[in-house]
Amino acid sequence: MTAAEPDWLDLRRPVDDAARQESLHLLDDAVARLSNGTEPNPKTLLAIDIGAGTGNSALWFDAALRARLPDWELNWILLDSDQASLDLAATALPHARTICAPISALPTLSTELLAASEFRESKLLLTCSALLDVLTEADLTAVVRSLDDHDGIGLFLLSIVDGWELDPDHPSDAVIDAAFTAHQHRDGRLGHHAPERLMDLARRHGLTAVEGPSPWRLAAPADRTFLNRFLSERLDAAVDEHPALSAVAQDWWTQRQEQLGSGLSVRVNHLDVLIDAVGRACGGETPTVRAITPPTGTKAT
Repeated sequence: MTAAEPDWLDLRRPVDDAARQESLHLLDDAVARLSNGTEPNPKTLLAIDIGAGTGNSALWFDAALRARLPDWELNWILLDSDQASLDLAATALPHARTICAPISALPTLSTELLAASEFRESKLLLTCSALLDVLTEADLTAVVRSLDDHDGIGLFLLSIVDGWELDPDHPSDAVIDAAFTAHQHRDGRLGHHAPERLMDLARRHGLTAVEGPSPWRLAAPADRTFLNRFLSERLDAAVDEHPALSAVAQDWWTQRQEQLGSGLSVRVNHLDVLIDAVGRACGGETPTVRAITPPTGTKAT
């Protein structure tokens, strides 16, 4: 998994936060599920933000959860395979612990953490934002195994799904989007199929899966700076996937740049996913997932 540029993560933060307003009903659902049944004593939550990057995702979750669980102790673990990003995240969330490791290590890490005396009575919450599309089937298996092993809740937001909507449209919109989509599936990544794959995997193991939309709604000139970066990087990925699109891409980009000052609007669809291993799906089997053997030698900071 390649780390995103920190300046891009900062640029997209207000856009992501706006989209996450439509995720609040799933967050409230997750909180209700965490609070259901026998109350833990003490009320402690071990929250692991996977693919944490520079910490913007965990910052949003932390504020939203503290507002809804005021009498709970929240303990954050930021998990990412890029140490440079985690160094920035440690500054953003000084109360969090960072662990530099791949997502495939999650089952072992979650087990070890929950066995520690400080977290032994904690409930487990896994979170992420804008991550699932760069994961593989093995990564999703590791996520489901971690939730299944520890009766956890998972809340995974802003996962990109197929298609975008641009107004005005352009004859090359579809071919550029198709090339970008193909680029997102390189090296075994699941791309826009990831949310559905995650829900299917969870349901096959008897877990409950709930979904909801959280689109970006962008409009120039108000979002001009963000749109310029977003569209150019998506176009670069499309041409990287299909270099023969170079001439088509140049014409498309010339017209889109002109529209950035005159009313271009863009909708990018996302899907949020809530997985609950406590409120298991009725009638579903509950086998133990053992497809992943996490690597050794993870590094904690």
